[in-house]
Amino acid sequence: MLRHTPLGYLVADGAAWVMAGYGPATLWYRNLLDDPRVTLLLPGRPPLAALATEARDPSVRARIIPPLARSMALPGAMIGCFPPAATDERILGCVAFVPLVRIAPADGSAIAAGPDDPGGFGWTWRQALALGASYLGMRALLRAFRP
Repeated sequence: MLRHTPLGYLVADGAAWVMAGYGPATLWYRNLLDDPRVTLLLPGRPPLAALATEARDPSVRARIIPPLARSMALPGAMIGCFPPAATDERILGCVAFVPLVRIAPADGSAIAAGPDDPGGFGWTWRQALALGASYLGMRALLRAFRP
């Protein structure tokens, strides 16, 4: 049965990385243990057949988890510390029990970070568009109510 699970992620080393925020009891993580085949949906890309594996190597966790936690805004702040201000060691201590999952293309290819991924600048054109539309809307309102 297909299930959709939106997750905060980071693209690094040719893969998407996620954390099972509730630890080993996280339901989607438990499902991955039974069947690691997933379909990965990232912004601006077609669906991708992928394999999910837990990354237990301490050096990989130390390299991936801090930027991943910092990229997640509010969910990142729910780990027990404030990631933007915390040291890498503090972040790693807060999530020591949390599984880190690497999701890589099943065909062995690599995922490249895109503009709409965390750390990308895809959000900038949307903000500029919203600001421009707001400016034009305010100008139109002001003109409509001028005597």
